[in-house]
Amino acid sequence: MASADELILQMQHLAAQARATRESSGHRAGLDRLKSAAQKLAFEKQTELDGLQQAIDGAEARVAQLRAASTTGGSGLVGDDAKEYLALMNLIESSKKQLIKTNAQLSFALERMQAAERREYEAFHAEVRAATHGQLAEDPLFNKG
Repeated sequence: MASADELILQMQHLAAQARATRESSGHRAGLDRLKSAAQKLAFEKQTELDGLQQAIDGAEARVAQLRAASTTGGSGLVGDDAKEYLALMNLIESSKKQLIKTNAQLSFALERMQAAERREYEAFHAEVRAATHGQLAEDPLFNKG
């Protein structure tokens, strides 16, 4: 028959096991949804960043061609070339602004992914604590060898 102290210790371990199990469940709640949403957002923003960078690179290359053509001709940019040049410069400027916004959104998505990983790590540790307390509840004097 177990002594009163052993029974009290066993009850304390069972209570700690229950707390750790609840904590683990709390950390795991919605974790998959959060993780997949963050991954989806990160993928979308990375794709958008790549597209914006390609648009900027293409527009800058065309601007360089227009500048080179205007310096060899000696008359500068006129007519359709001037219109195209202004449109490309506006495109570059707006794309760079959008690039900054998209980069911030990508950073946000990556931070959310880190938070999800942190919650998963904390849930794992809570599960380990629950298992340890469960073992100690079965044999409260286990650590007294």
